[in-house]
Amino acid sequence: MVNWGRFSGRSVAARIFGTTSRLPVEAAPGTADRKWRVFFSARGLHGTSPTGILQMLCHLSRSRSTQGKRPPSRFPFFLRRSMRFLSSVAASALGALIAVGLVGFLLFLVVFAIAASSGGEEPDVADGSVLRMELSGPIPETAPENPFARAFGDESVTALRDVTGALEKAAADERVRGVWMEMEGVSAPWATLQEVRQALQAFRQESGKPVIASAADFGMGEKEYFLATAADSIFAAPQAPFEFNGFVTNVSFYQGTFEKLGVEPQVVRAGTYKSAVEPLIRDDLSRPNREQLTEILNTQSTQFLQAVAQGRGIDTTALQDQIEEGAILNSEAAQEAGLISGLRHYDEVKGAWRDRLGLETGEEIEDVSLSDYARVPRSEAGLSAGGGGRVAIVYANGRIVSGESPDDFGFGNAPDQVGSETFAEAMRGARESESVDAVVLRIDSPGGSAAASEAMRRQAELTAQEKPMVVSMGDYAASGGYWIATAADTLVANPTTLTGSIGVFGVYFNASSFFNDELGITFDQVATSPVADLGNPARPLSDRERQLLEGSIDDTYQRFLQKVAASRGLSVAEVDSIAQGRVWSGMDARRVGLVDTLGRLDDAIGIAARQAGLDAASTSVTTYPRPEPFFERFVQGARAQAARSWTRATTSAAERALVKQRRFLRSLARRHGKAQALLPIELRIE
Repeated sequence: MVNWGRFSGRSVAARIFGTTSRLPVEAAPGTADRKWRVFFSARGLHGTSPTGILQMLCHLSRSRSTQGKRPPSRFPFFLRRSMRFLSSVAASALGALIAVGLVGFLLFLVVFAIAASSGGEEPDVADGSVLRMELSGPIPETAPENPFARAFGDESVTALRDVTGALEKAAADERVRGVWMEMEGVSAPWATLQEVRQALQAFRQESGKPVIASAADFGMGEKEYFLATAADSIFAAPQAPFEFNGFVTNVSFYQGTFEKLGVEPQVVRAGTYKSAVEPLIRDDLSRPNREQLTEILNTQSTQFLQAVAQGRGIDTTALQDQIEEGAILNSEAAQEAGLISGLRHYDEVKGAWRDRLGLETGEEIEDVSLSDYARVPRSEAGLSAGGGGRVAIVYANGRIVSGESPDDFGFGNAPDQVGSETFAEAMRGARESESVDAVVLRIDSPGGSAAASEAMRRQAELTAQEKPMVVSMGDYAASGGYWIATAADTLVANPTTLTGSIGVFGVYFNASSFFNDELGITFDQVATSPVADLGNPARPLSDRERQLLEGSIDDTYQRFLQKVAASRGLSVAEVDSIAQGRVWSGMDARRVGLVDTLGRLDDAIGIAARQAGLDAASTSVTTYPRPEPFFERFVQGARAQAARSWTRATTSAAERALVKQRRFLRSLARRHGKAQALLPIELRIE
C-alpha cells in the first residue's frame, strides 16, 4: 500500500503525470493513508482515474490551506499599512502610465496610417519625368491599399493592373519622357511577366518613348531578362551574374517522409495525368507527368527564346545552341553574345538617361515612382476617364476552399485562398449592380475543393445569364479553376497560363502504424454499419470502402467532363481525350479547344465591353470583392508589414523553403477525405 503521507500533492502529480505544470494549487503535505481512504470512499472514488486523484489532491490542499496560524510579521502594524498603501499607489501610477503610453502609441499609428494612405493629394509629375519601375519580388493580381508598405517603400504591393495601367497612362502623358525599369529578384510567375512585357511593348509602339532596363550587381536571371527584352536598351553591372542556361522545374516527393512516420496515403483518382497525388506515393515522376511537364517547359522555353530573338535581333536557333553548348553566367559573356546593350554601373545608366533627355552632365533627372504614378488619374494623363459604361472585374485568386476567404497574412503575403462564400458575395454584387454592364471573371487559381468549385461556378453561371461575362486566365486556371471558367462562353488565356487539369482525386491517410507503434495509442469502436467510420485515419480502407470512394470520385469526374463539354461545344468523349487530369499551357489549350483566344486582362475587358455594346476606349472598370473598411485594412496592413519585416530579418531562404514544405504537408492533412479538383503540383519554372 502506498504511504500517501510521504508525498505532497505536487509530488504525487509528478509521479502520475511526469509534470506539475498544470497543477493549479500546491497540495498540503502530511496526510495519512487512512485519511486518504476515507476521503475517497466517502465520495465513491475507490477506482478513480489519475486525473480524479489529482483533482482530489487539489481539493484537499484548499481545504487545509486555512488551517494553522500565520507566522508573525517582523514589521509593526502601521508600517505594514503604509507599505500596502504605497505599493497600491505605485501600481496605480504604473498602470496609468502604461495605459497612456498604449493609447498614445495607437493614436500615433492611426495618424501615421491616415497620413500615409491619404489619396487626396495627387502625385506631382514634373515635365520631362521618367517613370521608374523598380520591380522586385512578386507582382500580385490584387494588392489592398497598405499604408505601412508604402511608408516603408515596399514596391511589391503594386498590383498587376496598376503596373499595366501606369504604362498605358505614361504612353499618353506628355509629361513622361520614358520608362526606366530597374529589376532585382523578380519572382512573379511567367504569365504575369508576359502581361507586363506586352504592356511595355505597347508603351513603346504607341508612344515612341524610350525604355531602358538595368540591373545592379545583383544581376539578371531569366525572369528579369525576359522583361528586359521589351526595352530598347539593356544594361547590366560589370562582373554581375547573368543567367541564360535554360529552364527547369523541381518536384518534391514525400513518400519517404510518410514511411518514416508510419503514415500511408491511400489515393483514389480519376485521370491518368492527375498527378497531384504523386508526391505522396512516389519518389520520382511518372511517365505521364514527365510528359506533360516536358511540354510545359518546352512552351515556356519557346516563348522566352522568341522574346529574346524579337528584342535583340538574334535567331532562335542560335540562341538555343548558345544555351546547349555554353550557358551564359555573367554579364561580360552576355555582352559578347549580344544579349545586352552594355555594361554600366548605376551612375552610368543615369548618364545614358541624361543623353536621351538632352540634359547636362550632373543635371538632376526628374522621375516618378511606379506606385505614385499608378495613383495619377487617367484624365490627367490625357486618357478618357470613363463614362461610356462600366465593366466589373471579379477576382478568384488562390486555392479554392469552402466558406469565406481567409485573411491570413502569414509571412506578410496576401491570402492564397478564395472562399466560395466570399466569391458568391462578390459575384452577386457585380450581377445586381445597375451600373455594371459586363463582367470579367479573372481566375488565378490552381483549383481546390470540388464542392466549392461547383458552388462558385453556379454563381458565375447566374451572372452570365444576365450580363455578358468573359473569363480572363492569369497564371493558373486549372482543375477547379477551369471548372469555374466553364460558366462563360468566352475564355481568354495567356500563352503561358497553366490550365486544364480536368480530373479529380481524393486522399485518405492511414495513420494506424503512427498511432500504434510511435505513440502507443490503440482504438476500438462500436458501429451500426461496416462503413460508418469511412475515412477513419486509425485504420486502412477496406475493399468495400475503396469501391465506394472510387465510384464517388468517378461520378465527380463525369460531371466535370459534362460541364466542359456543354461549355466548349464538344462531346464528352472528346473532352475525356484531352482531359484525364492533363495540364495544358494557354497556347496548347487554344489548340485543343479549351480556350478561345490568347490575350491579356485588358484584352478580356475589351471583349466584354464590345459584347455589352460599349466603347472599350471609354469604358470604366470596377473590381470585386470590394476593398475592406479602412480600419480593417489598417490592422491587416500593420500585421502584414510586421510579419514581412520579421521574416526577412530572422530567416534565411532555406528556412523559408522548409516552412513552405511544412505548410504543404499541413494543407494535405486538411484535404483528408475530400474530393479535390486541384493542379497536380505547385509548378515553378526557374
